[in-house]
Amino acid sequence: MTSLKVNCWLQWLTVTLALLSGVPAMPVDVDRVCMAPSTAKYRLTFTGQWTQTAFPKHYPLYRPPAQWTPIIGVTHSSDYHIWQRNEYASNGVREFSERGEAWTLIKEVEAAGERIQSVYGLFSAPAVVGGTGQATTEFEVYARHSLLSFIVRIVPSPDWFVGIDSLNLCEGDHWIENISLDLYPYDAGTDSGFTFSSPNFETIPQDKIIQITSSFPSHPANSFYYPRLKHLPPIAKVSLTKIKNNQIFSLPIQPTQSNQIPSGNEIDGSLINTPLDCEVSVWSPWGLCKGQCGEKGVKHRTRYIHMHPANNGVACPPLEEKKLSMNVRLTGLLLASFVILAPAMYFDLGEQEEKCIIEEIPEDTLVSGVFLLEYWDENKKANIPHLGLTVTVRDPNHAVVLLKRFGKYGKFTFTSHASGQHFVCMHSNSTRFSVFAGDRLKVHLDVQMGKQTIDPNAEKTKDTMKAMEFNLQHLIDQMRYISRQQNFQREREEKFRQMSEETNGNVLWWAIIQTSILLSVGIWQMKNLKNFLIEKKLV
Repeated sequence: MTSLKVNCWLQWLTVTLALLSGVPAMPVDVDRVCMAPSTAKYRLTFTGQWTQTAFPKHYPLYRPPAQWTPIIGVTHSSDYHIWQRNEYASNGVREFSERGEAWTLIKEVEAAGERIQSVYGLFSAPAVVGGTGQATTEFEVYARHSLLSFIVRIVPSPDWFVGIDSLNLCEGDHWIENISLDLYPYDAGTDSGFTFSSPNFETIPQDKIIQITSSFPSHPANSFYYPRLKHLPPIAKVSLTKIKNNQIFSLPIQPTQSNQIPSGNEIDGSLINTPLDCEVSVWSPWGLCKGQCGEKGVKHRTRYIHMHPANNGVACPPLEEKKLSMNVRLTGLLLASFVILAPAMYFDLGEQEEKCIIEEIPEDTLVSGVFLLEYWDENKKANIPHLGLTVTVRDPNHAVVLLKRFGKYGKFTFTSHASGQHFVCMHSNSTRFSVFAGDRLKVHLDVQMGKQTIDPNAEKTKDTMKAMEFNLQHLIDQMRYISRQQNFQREREEKFRQMSEETNGNVLWWAIIQTSILLSVGIWQMKNLKNFLIEKKLV
């Protein structure tokens, strides 16, 4: 009753001051006053609903498997937030959401309680050692501190968590008896990882806390990206039950078999089947034709599966495609790869001329090339014995890696021993005198890094262990090549950074030298001007 009188007196005083000042009274945001009995005790039950059927994309099965950290919760007044949507996360929330370390967060809560008396109690609940399960704890609220907030980290994740911000357990003159809420994932805005197992990638500058939805962040690599869903299913649930006065208040219990494994229909989310569509890579470039000269040939291209479908999602499209090609000139080969390929090309070459192409190649990479030499003028016959090519490959230090003579058609391979620009040079093997060697030649060239040859019997053995082993080896080789490519790019970036730092240092010294020269010249000119004025007796 006293609190109600104080609230009415504050409203009357506000209106009176507004009338006396001669300006219209503005709305005053007065917190709802809790008139319930001074304290109440609640039991909090956290239920994980993170299942592979509800969230099939990138569901973590090991290292570590899906699980939840201990709950960190507070009861407080309206002038405090442990975390808040569309606001920046504190250092304590950052450490807890990224690494599960609660020490800094607890210190922040204690400091807020000592400084502004806004925190009434701090409590915790045990971790849930699985995507599904329960953890239970009990806490106490006070009339002046009737708000509940808590946070639970999703493990593994970059900086994702679930929780509640400032839930008021008081309604007028009584406490809420029961309440259940669905929980959805939030991004703390401190790490830019897209998947559950993403490495640390700090967000600079820091973003605000946002709720993760089925379409935001709108990136196909995101573990919660389900474009066919309007809303994500709840990943967890929390239930709050007011404890009667005759029940004994107990400390948070330790995790046991009984409170970790749900029974009955406690977890409705386990029945949710979220469809996951198949995701495939882009097509590789068309390979070379297989067939006889002048007849129809067949070209192949492939793609591979990024994400297998689940829960009645859209099935994967065909992973291989063929097409017929007329006027085939490159015969007897079908080269394709699951890795990044350099597209085929052709160029003109003088009969006694050398031309080179430059390729950026990582260290320890297998490179293969196929070429066909013919006259630029198609009316001339190509079966002349003096036609041929000499292929020379030099590494970044201009050391010869490969030197070999071929006829009008050939295939060469080499392994790079250093990262950087490699020079692939071709010179005609013409045996004619230079006076008569004036014909223009056409060179068809296809260079591939990380070459893989398609097994000709793969079509017949797709359902056998041999075909599976062959495809697995393709993927392993691809991963090795990508790793070498990343190391190569990292080395280039480090080299460019050193060059940039050296340039910045030279510019700084040049600026210092220029400034020194200008100051010296200025002082010298002022001194000479002074002497001149003294000699002329002008001063």
